[in-house]
Amino acid sequence: MAEDTDAVAVRVSMRDIYLEVQRQGKLLEQIASSLPTQESKVNDHETRIRKIEMRMGWAVGSFGLLAALAPFLVRLIP
Repeated sequence: MAEDTDAVAVRVSMRDIYLEVQRQGKLLEQIASSLPTQESKVNDHETRIRKIEMRMGWAVGSFGLLAALAPFLVRLIP
């Protein structure tokens, strides 16, 4: 069996680790600041839901009115 004489050693100092953690922290901060906040997401979602509810209310009301008027409209047809 041949011995591995080309072994490679890697030294990582505490300073290297500290600098990398700092760099990762800055990147994470940039990403977090570019994302919308949870509150703005919730407000946007609520606004869209309210618009859909309003449209559905108008549609249901209109269909209800047509259903109420249908017997009178049927009598008008000879």
